[in-house]
Amino acid sequence: REHWAFQPVRPVTIPDTGGTGSAQNPIDRFVLARLETAGIHPAPPADPRTLIRRLSLDLTGLPPEPADVDRFISDTAHDRTGATVRLIDRLLNSPRYGERWGRHWLDVVHYGDTHGYDKDKLRPNAWPYRDYVIRSFNEDKPYARFVEEQLAGDTLYPATADGHIAQGFISAGPWDYIGHAELPETKLDGKIARALDRDDMVSNTTGAFLATTAQCARCHAHKFDPIKSADFYSLQAFFADVKQWGVYADYAYTPEPE
Repeated sequence: REHWAFQPVRPVTIPDTGGTGSAQNPIDRFVLARLETAGIHPAPPADPRTLIRRLSLDLTGLPPEPADVDRFISDTAHDRTGATVRLIDRLLNSPRYGERWGRHWLDVVHYGDTHGYDKDKLRPNAWPYRDYVIRSFNEDKPYARFVEEQLAGDTLYPATADGHIAQGFISAGPWDYIGHAELPETKLDGKIARALDRDDMVSNTTGAFLATTAQCARCHAHKFDPIKSADFYSLQAFFADVKQWGVYADYAYTPEPE
């Protein structure tokens, strides 16, 4: 447990880069200090036409409109820093921002509109979770609330629609239709399918929220992380109730919390 990744975050000293103009914020100063150590000089500031293209593609995934480029070039001629801040605010307020960056989270939780496996059936009611993620990014939802809603929203925020929709996270991954729907749990293959499904919920949770793998602990104490088999199966037991309470199913969506 002494591994650096499991230590609490502590204040650090911001490097002194001599007040150079290329270091406009503390993060720049860390980068610049490392460049100086390696004997590398930073690239010059991007021209306005390049800058708006980079920012637009990075924040929304779309190139800027020609009229937006002309307006930004004109704006930077009078106040470059202010124009850049205003552009960033406008891009962050665009619905495209959540669509662009929400995709990264959906990749993390291996979201799919189909079950996967051999039959790969459609999930016609999976989209509310996708839209929840996009909406959360666009609303700048606090990360702690984002985590709580996805893991235990029905308990922590039962009077809200998001408290229920967000738990699409738990069933976002692949689902063996044959092993669950066509084979009873009394069959060995049915038992295996259900065990693998709970294992996927555990690995998805630890991978998404802890940034560490836990699958090794299915069979033995983790060799490189402080995760024991007892930890793994304790978390798996938490998800085992999902099927018991009948909430892991294909439900038609309604925005009313009740």
